[in-house]
Amino acid sequence: MIKWLFPIFQTVFIILLVTGYHAISWSGDQYLLRAEPYDPFDPFYGEYVMLQYPDLEPPSDIKEGPVYFTLTEGSDGFAVLNEVKEEPFFGSISGSLFGEYVTAPQLEQYYVEQGSGPELEEAVDLQVTVDVAPWGAIRPVNLEVREE
Repeated sequence: MIKWLFPIFQTVFIILLVTGYHAISWSGDQYLLRAEPYDPFDPFYGEYVMLQYPDLEPPSDIKEGPVYFTLTEGSDGFAVLNEVKEEPFFGSISGSLFGEYVTAPQLEQYYVEQGSGPELEEAVDLQVTVDVAPWGAIRPVNLEVREE
């Protein structure tokens, strides 16, 4: 009986991990972010697009470093910052303020199909669809060229 416990625990752990990842999309809100690409290749992971988000400009009283924020849909349909604080709060996304934009580690890189990285970098105007769970987890689900 003991020899079966470890594989059962491993299986349950993997199921919980996968369920938690997909629960972000099942129970969260979906936002559309304007994005600008740069640096499209990593020799180990393949092509990806590094992204920055021009609409995620924090208030002037926030200092560079770790920040916690929430998103809301702006009047044009793209997400903007709703609340930004230097201390964590329930439902906040953990990120950082560097330079003039707020970002989160999950939003900085988006891996793309081999060969499509340079095309996306040349497009300049991109949009990213992200799912945000009520507990603050964030998951990018789609990257495409923005039509304006």
